[in-house]
Amino acid sequence: MFCITIPAKNYKEIKKKIEKGRRYSDLFELRIDFLEKPEKEKIEEILKEPYRFIFTFRSHKEGGVKKVTDEDRLSFILWALKKEVFLVDVEYFFLKKYYQVFKKEKEFFEKLLVSYHNFSQTPSERKLKLMLKKMHGFGVKNAKIVTFCRRKEDWLRLLMLISYAKEIGISLVAFGMGEKGKLSRILCLLFGSPFTYVVLGKKEAVAPGQFDIKTALKIYNLLNRS
Repeated sequence: MFCITIPAKNYKEIKKKIEKGRRYSDLFELRIDFLEKPEKEKIEEILKEPYRFIFTFRSHKEGGVKKVTDEDRLSFILWALKKEVFLVDVEYFFLKKYYQVFKKEKEFFEKLLVSYHNFSQTPSERKLKLMLKKMHGFGVKNAKIVTFCRRKEDWLRLLMLISYAKEIGISLVAFGMGEKGKLSRILCLLFGSPFTYVVLGKKEAVAPGQFDIKTALKIYNLLNRS
């Protein structure tokens, strides 16, 4: 399953990209932090489209475009959790900071996709497993771990993490960033990740090593046949 990330500055552009991408997938990630002016009413119009959406208001700390206060992001995230969305991305540090807020609505955890990004390295297996254990303790059901890979061992560690997460009841998307980890963006599907992230065109990549949908499909089909 491929999730097409949409890094658009306005709502008209979002609709155009959805129209173009729907031939490949019915799952789209709305990157709210890319919007010049995030407005709940206009976002809700997009959410009414007959597709599945991952609502992501990424923090600047973990690669987001806008510098927005945590309180403002929390307002959008809590709003999105009450709408008809497939998943709502929340960074691990953000969940820990506002855990008591999210805890009040237990059903939120069905929609939360708790993410961790590291743009400089891949932590040790022990640290990654400890993070997943803590997520499990919080009640997390869906998670995403993406780190920068400097060697093959890094992305292998991430892929092996997928089965460990499943054992403790977490559906995990995990792959590596950068040239060294690029292939893991596709391989993660074969290791059990429910989906992976792509973009419509090569120039739209929002993270190091992200594939465009056409290239990703070719590689996936080749690997699947092998």
